[in-house]
Amino acid sequence: MEGECSPAVQRKVVSASTRAASYTEASEALEELAELAISAKQCERITQRIGKERLQERATRCEQFEKLSIPEQKWGKPTDAPANSWDGRVAAVLLDGGRAQMRDERWGTPRIPGETRSWWREPKIACLTTYQSRPSTEDPMPEVPECLLDPLFVIPRVMEMKRARGGLSGNQQPEASAAELEPPPSDSRRWSPEPLVRSVVGTLGSYDELGRLAEVEAWHRGFATAPRRAFLGDGLLANWSVHRKRFSGYIAILDLMHGLTYVYTGALESSPDMETCWHRYCRWITWVWQGKVESLLEELGPLVPAATEPARRESLEDCLGYLTRNVGRMRYPEYRQQGLPITTVLAESTIKQINRRMKGTEKFWHDGGEPQLQLCCDRISQTQPLDAFWNRRSARQTGFRKSRASP
Repeated sequence: MEGECSPAVQRKVVSASTRAASYTEASEALEELAELAISAKQCERITQRIGKERLQERATRCEQFEKLSIPEQKWGKPTDAPANSWDGRVAAVLLDGGRAQMRDERWGTPRIPGETRSWWREPKIACLTTYQSRPSTEDPMPEVPECLLDPLFVIPRVMEMKRARGGLSGNQQPEASAAELEPPPSDSRRWSPEPLVRSVVGTLGSYDELGRLAEVEAWHRGFATAPRRAFLGDGLLANWSVHRKRFSGYIAILDLMHGLTYVYTGALESSPDMETCWHRYCRWITWVWQGKVESLLEELGPLVPAATEPARRESLEDCLGYLTRNVGRMRYPEYRQQGLPITTVLAESTIKQINRRMKGTEKFWHDGGEPQLQLCCDRISQTQPLDAFWNRRSARQTGFRKSRASP
């Protein structure tokens, strides 16, 4: 039972259960590394209880924020905000989604003839990150990086993102090798500024709930007082709904690599051969890098009706629509000049860390999904929310067990 475990042991159990791929692995690691004989079921009980306590704290934090006046929410600075100056720093909110299997009301019911079922759902996360940078008088990288003109770098990235968008089920979505995904050594300059401190919030609920959690976390981080603020995401409409509702004062930026995927796909579907495709892609991505997306759209537009195959035409229409909707979020020279990030690579890295715990063909979450996701986000956050939680929890302990009153 959990009551037999000291707070120090509970802390170890939660850490192991959040880092390992399963409660069974956590139990084995505790026995091997810490000489603690704790069953997988007990690991689950302890972790779920702590996760639910964190969810209760999260709900209370949101309620307190929502009681503030609008001016305090938009421009106020909380007492627990970091004391660092925003000089030479940028505040950014990055949104992304992962994969996990969830049991719903159809679980265990007979399949209806012709029905297609999938238990895969999207855990949604927001990375609230500070970056170190200063504005420049001109674009610090006017020339397109060599790696974006290298097929050995571009094509594996495009294929990986297409697989992710397709939502393939499985323990791990197929990924390109590390050698394929590393930029060529000749291109050593950073596209985005240096990240400093990251905090993570996440939910299995709606994007509106994610926006609520991100807004509260941003307020506690003091983002409201930052003179340079950015909001990054892929082309998902729900991301920009969150931006309009919660972060309208932030500069909206489309992740460069997601835009690149549609640029390459448009070049591929509109070309008769790979040589023509690659020359067209190189011209288009150069325009994108230089902020001339309108030139790309002018060239891509006539190619859509010219496609004779319905599948190709549909794909080209998708690419044209995506780039047209996001043209206002693709002013990359301005963003680089202001020292803002232009990719969501940090959020995608975070999702992969969370997927290791949450995702798997053998894992089906139900009520325990949200508590476990909360603890995963806490562990990855560099603001150390779990350390503060354990200190608060320890201070609340009276040293006496709660028991029912005698009748």
